[in-house]
Amino acid sequence: MKFISVAIKDFKELIRDRRGLFMILLFPMFFMIIFGIVYGNMGQTNETYNLAVVNLDEGAKMPLTNEEVNFGDDLAEIFSDSEYEDSDVKLFNVINTSESSANKLIQLKEADAMIIIPKNFSQTTVDKMEDSIAAEKTGTTSANNSNKDTLKLLISGDSSSMGFGVSQVALIKIIGEYQDNLVANIQSQTSGSSVEPLNLFEGDVESVSGTESFSQFDFLAPGMMLFAILLLATTVAASLTKEVEKGTLARLRISKMRSFDMLFGALIPWSIVAAIQVLILLTVALIMGFNWQGGLNSIVLAMFIGVIGGIGSIALGMIIASFAKNDTQAFNLGIMVVVPTSFVVGAFFQLPQVVIGEIMGRSFQIYDVLPWTHILNALKSVLIYGNGLSAITYDLAWSAVLTTIIFIIGMGLFSRLRLSAEN
Repeated sequence: MKFISVAIKDFKELIRDRRGLFMILLFPMFFMIIFGIVYGNMGQTNETYNLAVVNLDEGAKMPLTNEEVNFGDDLAEIFSDSEYEDSDVKLFNVINTSESSANKLIQLKEADAMIIIPKNFSQTTVDKMEDSIAAEKTGTTSANNSNKDTLKLLISGDSSSMGFGVSQVALIKIIGEYQDNLVANIQSQTSGSSVEPLNLFEGDVESVSGTESFSQFDFLAPGMMLFAILLLATTVAASLTKEVEKGTLARLRISKMRSFDMLFGALIPWSIVAAIQVLILLTVALIMGFNWQGGLNSIVLAMFIGVIGGIGSIALGMIIASFAKNDTQAFNLGIMVVVPTSFVVGAFFQLPQVVIGEIMGRSFQIYDVLPWTHILNALKSVLIYGNGLSAITYDLAWSAVLTTIIFIIGMGLFSRLRLSAEN
């Protein structure tokens, strides 16, 4: 019956290792919560998506009645009024803006999709209706109603965004229904009978300018880079804990070296590692066919951004090491912290928007309290959209401020919980 004694001993050891037990029991819970938030209510929860509408339509005069119409205005109003079935929740929060502003909103993730209504939208639609009516009277087929002449309403957005995926489907459906209703109304008013089927216009989905040839991998690559930068925290945590176990830090403390000197000194080599890590990741991504915009400047900027993110990860590693008893526990605890954090900041997919305010004309979400959210935004801005330094100053400033705060917290905790015990 010795196995019972062994089982009891192992059980007691497992209970004593509270940090290890915490990871075993609660780590899977984090994944369940994250995926539950993203996928659990899909198709059940009605979420309003931000739609940037660029309405360039100049209007036209209706045949026979000479009534002034602007189908672009009508369609934009329909977007604004559209609701989920059996619900009073709006499908879209419509933002009427210019094309350049709409592109910026997409890049800042403040719009899920954008649609461009061309300036000849009303006039082309009226012309095609007139041709169809004339063709019906003469018994011929109107060449203007062929598919190759169909007017395109351009729909674009971030292909890696779940909000864009949902929005484009809804937009195409609304556009199709609007065309059917418009044709039915016009035919009843003009000819009073059914004429040949009209294909006046249709939604045409395309990528944001400059990213037309990008694959899904290209959009996801910055997130993979951020995940690797975050993983640096686990290595730092394990390394610092091992130094405590070996007594290296205790010997340095005997020399009257301050905690700040030791930890800030450790920051320098790890920052270099972070820069090299970003360079290696970019090289591997390029070998795998990664496309980016901005040329060499974007690569240099990405490395600079990666260093800031790396410093934040080093600070996070200090915090983790403050609560770990040994290097194995530090590594496991690091994984438990880093993986959920990477999901929260949007490394793999964008979580639902949770706006808590507005700062400097930008919406501030709950995820923005973490520096790596801004690091990811900056990486996407320079690599995917080819923006320069001026376009990422907001995110760089926030990431620098938040990283400094985390570093101060990490240094304070590690000094108090691990170094003070070595005096």
